[in-house]
Amino acid sequence: MMRTEAATNSSENATGSSRIVPSKAEGIALCTAFILIFVFIVVGNLLPVVLFAVARRLRKRSLFLVINMAFADLMLGTVSLPLYIYIVDYSFELWKGGWSMSLSIFYAFVDTFLSQASLISVAFISGERFYAIYWSFKHRTL
Repeated sequence: MMRTEAATNSSENATGSSRIVPSKAEGIALCTAFILIFVFIVVGNLLPVVLFAVARRLRKRSLFLVINMAFADLMLGTVSLPLYIYIVDYSFELWKGGWSMSLSIFYAFVDTFLSQASLISVAFISGERFYAIYWSFKHRTL
């Protein structure tokens, strides 16, 4: 009984609430997975953008929205995901870096802005596809 109470008291922080701190191995595994996802996002979204820029036959109006979404996802993956990895590393206490309020505000703004840009691109693509299916003859003349 006394041992359980001592373990409970030692796990409480200054505010009186208990917080379970994950191990560093879990943090390293999670950050490694996020870095692998980062590489896939960059390669997977950079490929259509480069192909669109290089190949002239791919420069059609029907692909502009797809390239827009690929670019928005590329920006989301290259700007927002490294900041998120830094947040995860900081919460797992893998390094003793500082997390300032300005960096937190910057991350919130960039993540929200780029996520909304990606979602708006998806909405425009689905609207354009609906228009192409529902009014196919009008769509061909556009």
